[in-house]
Amino acid sequence: MRMETNTERYEGFEQIFDGVQECPVDTEYTLPDYCADIQKILKCIVTPEVTSVSAAGDSLTIDGCASMHVLYLDAKGGCVRGFDTKKEFTCSVRLRAQAENVTAEAEPFVQHMTCRAMNARRVDLHITLGLSVRAYAVRQLEIADCISDDRVETKCEEYDVTRAVGCVMHAFILEQNAELPNGKSPIETVLRCSVRYQIDTVQPQAGGAVVTGKACVEILYRTFSDTAMPERFSCILPFTQTVECAGAGEDCTIQISVLGGECTVQPREDSVGEYTVLNLYLKPTFCVQFTKSCTVRTVCDAYSIKGAWAAKYKNLSLERCEVLPPRSVRVKENVLVPENDLEQVLDIWCEGLTLTAFTEKENAAVRGKFTVCLLYRTKEKQLAYTERMLDFTDVHTAEIVGRRSVRGEITSVQYVITDSSTVECTAELRMEEQVRVVYAARSLESAELDETTEPEPCCAAVYYASSGEKVWDIAKRYHARVSAIRTHNDCMEDVLSEDRPVIICRK
Repeated sequence: MRMETNTERYEGFEQIFDGVQECPVDTEYTLPDYCADIQKILKCIVTPEVTSVSAAGDSLTIDGCASMHVLYLDAKGGCVRGFDTKKEFTCSVRLRAQAENVTAEAEPFVQHMTCRAMNARRVDLHITLGLSVRAYAVRQLEIADCISDDRVETKCEEYDVTRAVGCVMHAFILEQNAELPNGKSPIETVLRCSVRYQIDTVQPQAGGAVVTGKACVEILYRTFSDTAMPERFSCILPFTQTVECAGAGEDCTIQISVLGGECTVQPREDSVGEYTVLNLYLKPTFCVQFTKSCTVRTVCDAYSIKGAWAAKYKNLSLERCEVLPPRSVRVKENVLVPENDLEQVLDIWCEGLTLTAFTEKENAAVRGKFTVCLLYRTKEKQLAYTERMLDFTDVHTAEIVGRRSVRGEITSVQYVITDSSTVECTAELRMEEQVRVVYAARSLESAELDETTEPEPCCAAVYYASSGEKVWDIAKRYHARVSAIRTHNDCMEDVLSEDRPVIICRK
């Protein structure tokens, strides 16, 4: 006789890929006639953007575009200029398994870059991008949570887990004309642009969530004067977005990953014909996961007290994801300027942030590195550039044990000139860690009871148990009820704390 079991359906996110994929991007650029000749390249700023991610079978295809902005000195060496070029790229990732409804997030970064001026008019760029890819699929499990038959004893385990509700990609457009403050010189060329997306509030609701935040834009630009130094400008674009997800509710936990996206900045004329307006076009993409906390009950062991019994079990992997509160970390280091030649800092920024979370004894730690970029004027009124890579390790108490991952961003960078060769840099970082607690569970898959087998005669026995033995194991060995052993032996504990005789009575 096949036993009927009550089953519960559990849906969880299964991570079917988590790794870094390399993607080469090579191109060359010839300056148009209106650009000044190159004397020296100062810096190549590469901003990779993912435009689409699609899954088919066990393959993931990532399309994107790398924006390259080259800062260089003109032939006289006293003026910084720049030019832009773009190169599209495609990368394929092999997933561990075929799955439907795959959602993936791909965060691009620069692994290696070479930018060389072949002559005064041509530049060769050789770039290796890294794509940090995480792919998820929603998996459904049928879990037996009880057997409604008084001839069977069952042992159940309960797990506090995270139930998958949905994972959606949400892209939107932010466009705004930003005017320079009064007194600022008109714009000839945008030399550098960086965008940071800050999530302020996330409000879950029926069918999705409302997300508010801001895009923080920083710009370095060149004026129309060859003798003037580059100037900086910053602005904020607020946004409110409704993200739709079927099945979501007010009790959902929401995690958002900002994947960036297209960023275009173009100078525009104002009412009097001067270029004091910047047209900002941003197209960010958010990867939004909706989850709920729940308790899963599973029959991990069972036996019959009457008749022959045959059971089949399956192994499950259940997960609970905990998103820890954001933490702020301050990293302070010195950036050295060659030849004691610093007169003025024109621009300072950070790029290439990478973070790795790990556990060390009873502590959790985050190891990170990023590059501080410094554009400055020398004592001889020339423009120069230098950079330094900073490493840091942040250690804190691990309140939850599990597989750790971390995301972060540099929210601000400040500096103090201590002398003509040293700039003290202080970077503020915001980090958010996630801990995945994985449970290796066992669940009853099927069971049969042979009713034709003659039941064993009544028996009474005394078993001399050792300290540490489990009451369940003793009852299963003698096909007795656990409740009967507890009653006859006045024993409420699951594990015996001492050597003792145990009375077995089965009717």
